Amino acid sequence: MCGAIGRVIDNPFVKALMDLLNIKFQTETDYNIRPNARIPIAIGKQGKPVGVEASWWLFQTMTENGFSYDKRYRSFNTRKEKLFTNRKYEFAHQRCVIPASFFYEWNGKRFKIEPTDSAIAFGGIYRMWPVKNESKHYSCSIITLPAHRKFIHIHDNSFPLMLLPEEITPWLDDGFHDINYWQDTLKTKIRFDLKVTPVDKKNPIFAVGKSQIIYAD
Repeated sequence: MCGAIGRVIDNPFVKALMDLLNIKFQTETDYNIRPNARIPIAIGKQGKPVGVEASWWLFQTMTENGFSYDKRYRSFNTRKEKLFTNRKYEFAHQRCVIPASFFYEWNGKRFKIEPTDSAIAFGGIYRMWPVKNESKHYSCSIITLPAHRKFIHIHDNSFPLMLLPEEITPWLDDGFHDINYWQDTLKTKIRFDLKVTPVDKKNPIFAVGKSQIIYAD
């Protein structure tokens, strides 16, 4: 389960990805983004990526202060199998990309996981929630796949979907609705080399052990 991510906006790989995704509004470096945070994502509109701000928790509920996360559902992640059942509409029509520099996983210890030479384009789905002034409130969820054998010692439950650069354009094509096209993309595999570093549980900026490289399949 991907339960925390980080985004370093002065990283050249992140800058390039956000430019590609047409995310032009101001964002800040954040080393510990948790579920229900407001984050930049890209959605598809008329075949082009558009940057919007979204709540990282798919199911929302209206409160007296506006929309907030629906505590009944842990919907900041969406398991692969749900894409073909009760998330089928979103998977066919409302895919998104969530840019990040790294993510964290826990298995007793906390680990920071990051590409060796790129940014991360998480594959996700999103929803739109109408508000009174006719604007939209967006929410999103990162797609997770079954665990990878090389990461069992780090996290034995799931592995987030990270898109390759050539997959971003079709993923964000809002006119392309064939969900079976993505069968190969949704296979659990390491698609580029990842650096794994043990970090402090309370302050993830600080490394507490030696990094290792887990090479792509």
